[in-house]
This record gives sequence, C-alpha cells and structure tokens, in this order.
Amino acid sequence: MPTAKGSTKSKRILCCRAYRHSIACDPHDGTLSGSTIKRFMSATFPPTGSTDPRQIITETLQAELHDIFQVDRVRQRRSGSAITFFGRFLQDIQEVFELVQHRFAQHGYTPLLRKEKGEDVIVALPGLAEEGRNRSPLINVFLFLATVFTTLAAGAILAGAGNVISLILAGDFFSLLPLLWQGAPFALALISILLVHELGHFFAARAHGVAASLPYFIPLPPISPSFVGLGTLGAFITIRSPMKNRKILFDIGLAGPLAGLLVAIPLLIAGLFLSEPVPYFSSGLTLRFLGDSLLTQGLATTLIDIPAGQTLALHPIYFAAWFGLLITGINLLPIGQLDGGHVSYGLLGRHAHRVAQVAFLLLLLAGLFVNTSWFFWAFFVLLGGLRHAPPMNDITTLDRPRLFLAGFTIILFFLLLVPQPFGN
Repeated sequence: MPTAKGSTKSKRILCCRAYRHSIACDPHDGTLSGSTIKRFMSATFPPTGSTDPRQIITETLQAELHDIFQVDRVRQRRSGSAITFFGRFLQDIQEVFELVQHRFAQHGYTPLLRKEKGEDVIVALPGLAEEGRNRSPLINVFLFLATVFTTLAAGAILAGAGNVISLILAGDFFSLLPLLWQGAPFALALISILLVHELGHFFAARAHGVAASLPYFIPLPPISPSFVGLGTLGAFITIRSPMKNRKILFDIGLAGPLAGLLVAIPLLIAGLFLSEPVPYFSSGLTLRFLGDSLLTQGLATTLIDIPAGQTLALHPIYFAAWFGLLITGINLLPIGQLDGGHVSYGLLGRHAHRVAQVAFLLLLLAGLFVNTSWFFWAFFVLLGGLRHAPPMNDITTLDRPRLFLAGFTIILFFLLLVPQPFGN
C-alpha cells in the first residue's frame, strides 16, 4: 500500500482506495522509534536477544500465534515493513481472526489473512485500521434536496407539462411550482428506488459493524431544453472501515439490490396499470421505445392485455421503475466496485478478478454487436476499476445460505438484463 507522507510530527497513513479508510502508523522507515521498541521489549513474549528491531517485532508477533497458527516460514521485505507468516491455522479461522487482530493490535499491527498455493498466510501490516471520520450530514441533505428538484424538473418534461429552464429564463416563477408538481410521480418513484437501495447497503453495513456514510445523491439538472436526462446520475454510500471477511462483503453488496427491488417491482406493476393503450407507432414514451428484460416482459404479458396493433403510452411511474430495474441489473455485473463485484468476490475470492475481465470483454462485444449503449456502461465500470480489493480475512468462504443467495443473484441478473435498453 502506498503511504501519504506528512510532517515529521504527523502519523504516516496507509491508504486503501477500495474501502476509503486509513491505517495510522507510527512514523518509521525500516526502523522503529525508541518508544515503540520499548513497548515491544516489554511484550508478553520476550525477544531472543536480537537487537534488530524488525527481528524483535517478528519474533513477538510469531509468539502471539503460538496457539493459533503453525508458522512454517516467515518473509520480511527489506523495502517495506510488512511481515508475512506462512503455515496453517490450528483452529477455525473465522473464530480466531478477531483474536489474531486483537493480539496484533497490542503491538501496532493489523493482520490480513490470505491463501497462497494451499498455504494459510498472515500478512502483518504496521498500523491499526481506523474508521473514517464522521462528516456533517449537511452535504447529504443538500444533494438529496437538489436531486429532488432536478428529478421533479425531469419528470415534468417527461409528462409533457413544460420545461423548467424555460420558465426560469423567462422569470415566470409563479408557474414553476405547478409545473414541478406534474413531475412528482416520476421523481418520487425514482428517488424512492435509489434511496431504499442505498439504505439497504447502509443498514447491512451497520448490522455488521462497518462504518458507512449516509447516501450521496448526484443531481443532474436538465442543462438545456433539448437535453432532459433523468434528473440524477444515481446515489452511493462510502464505506469508512475495512471489510473483515467475504461474508460481510457479500451481505453488504447484495443488500442494496434486494432492498431496491422491493420498491421497484411494485412501482413497475402500478405503472403498468396506469399506462394507457395507444396505436403501436405513436410518438412519445411508449412501451415500444423501451427494451424488455425477462422480468418486465413477463409482468407486462401476464398483467396487461394489450390489443393487437397497439402499445402502451407509459406512465412516468413505470418509466422510473423500469430505469431503476435497468440500473439494478447493470449493478449486478460481476465487476470491481459494482454490487455484483462485491457479490462475486464474496463468492469466488481472487478468482473473481478473472470473471470481471470476462464480463468487461462481453460488455465491449455487446456494444459492438447488440447495442452501442453498452460502450457507455463499459466506460462507466472501467472508471471504478475491474479488480476488487480483498477483505481482511480473505480465507473464510460463504456458508450454505449465502451460496443459495449467490445462485439466486445470478438468476436475478439474467432476469433484469436488458440487451437493447432503448430504441427498439
């Protein structure tokens, strides 16, 4: 991990980009400060007489593992401060991880558990994992209110009520409120899906003791009368403490999509019943214009009897729910920092990196041969990276209920997949 250097009086920080957390360390560069050496010398397990500070701390940490881990060999890198122990665990890994973490923390180190070529590996990193600072929720509230306004404006345009920009430029603020009210069905539906989705992540993180921020919404104003957009680019939360194991990573990643579906599917059904039949080649936002997934096609076919030669003029609630389901499906792609990337890594561990590469290649092929909109999504996921950072305990695998949920998630992805989102 790279270090961010500060003043000589400040602590060095090891930054983990994937989890947005920091590990604060005593300042040293291959050597330990006098106070740190003194603390190590007074540890429960005394050193063997070596005067090399790195050897002292290596022997101290190895002694802490005497009843937990059989150490076969130790590796120290001259260029860094990490200490790697190779061997095998003597007890259940999930049960003893927190014990290892507690023992190492007494000496200022954080353990990372890995599996390499059939061996159990403990990597001891100098420093202690710390939660990110809690920030004022004012920015979250401001972005949320701004997104409410921009989605109301987008909804008004989609409903054919008028353009907010035109009214603002004309100074007609008395007509602004009635116009925004016309966009309420679309705005409330879309924001409800996004909010519940992110709160699913948030509460799952809190349930596992992982520090997480409140949702950050991204407003997207209709920047010109010709560009409407949807009023938002979505929402996200930030994780401010490290993931302890793959089970926690899996739970937090899957909680958002499942929570969002609980809102999106009922809204989609309501939108179907509020939509009206029109001639098949009618202009405007119709069912013909939007692509279908297996889920949306199945619901429309089962619930609505559309006369021959006709389609549906879509209610704004349906369009908001359809888009929410589209984004949920894309989020389930097993790539990097997407929800599907979290689920994939929780299920497959480091093998998820190869799955992410294949999925990204398939996105590019879909852009070439199916619909060019997939190039946009390929670029979008590339911004977050294809690889996923491992949790602290990367050895413990998923239990049977989570394996069942992983299988369900794969099925859900294909139910939500829309090969040609627009322009049918």
